[in-house]
Amino acid sequence: MIQRMRESPHIPVLLKETVSQLITDPKGVYIDGTLGFGGHSEAILQRLEPTGMLIGLDLNPNAISFANSRLSTISDNYVLHLINFKSFSKILFQNNIRNIQGFLLDLGLSSALIDQPDYGFSYRNNGPLDMQFDRNGNNSAEKYLNQVSEVELIRIIKLYGEEPNAKKIAYEIIQRVKIGKMKTTFDLKDAVCRVVPERFQNKALARVFQAIRIKINNEIEILHRTLKLAVEFLNTGGRIAVISYHSLEDRIVKAFFKSNSIKCICPPKFPLCSCNSNPKLKKISKKVIIPSHIDVKENSRSRSARLRIAERL
Repeated sequence: MIQRMRESPHIPVLLKETVSQLITDPKGVYIDGTLGFGGHSEAILQRLEPTGMLIGLDLNPNAISFANSRLSTISDNYVLHLINFKSFSKILFQNNIRNIQGFLLDLGLSSALIDQPDYGFSYRNNGPLDMQFDRNGNNSAEKYLNQVSEVELIRIIKLYGEEPNAKKIAYEIIQRVKIGKMKTTFDLKDAVCRVVPERFQNKALARVFQAIRIKINNEIEILHRTLKLAVEFLNTGGRIAVISYHSLEDRIVKAFFKSNSIKCICPPKFPLCSCNSNPKLKKISKKVIIPSHIDVKENSRSRSARLRIAERL
């Protein structure tokens, strides 16, 4: 995989927009919770002063190795850890760090993972039905699909994939499970294509694979918990930036920033405020930041990216 990373340069999504607004103090501590190829981390590190610090987190050992070789040519004021970003507080405690100045999450799948058949993230390549970010986990997509009920699978495909053909797809998957034909990504692909008209198949496949991946990796709950905890560690004036790629994630980030930036949470009919609410955040940009036409032309996978940034009060 490392060789593939070197041969296929990765273009970080919304790089300038993210880094220029994330860094408010070059002497501070910044966390890149989704290190990947190290593109965002490289840009952050280049802006930090020697007393600043970058902490990079990822669950892919190949990404850690590649990013380390990339960052080591710039500076040595960084540390990289093979860990899920949900556990960032452990790293802070280990390094005796009480507060941070910035926190970045790029929630998109890296091209290396998408194109790697062994991970099972893509319907374009045949491979095991894994879909786990943590390769040491024991909750693969194959295991999940061979245990889940049809009713629950319908719910998951609707909730996390927003797929209109959820009932037909879930039924077909369960039928194939019963005869032992749900072990590879192409098994899942065939089940979806069997019941979805050809012109809608690509979108349906993307939604179903997304839904199952989100479920087995517990992505939504982890995102909720991480956002809440990150705000508590931010210095006043520190910022949190999140790049999301589908509407469900973006709605969660949007709602979180909104709920933590409201000055009054009293019911609308109350004549006077009595809630004593203290907002923790202020939104940096009124509107969500999206890639330009040039960005999309250079990196087609950035088309659905949405960047939201908030500052700690």
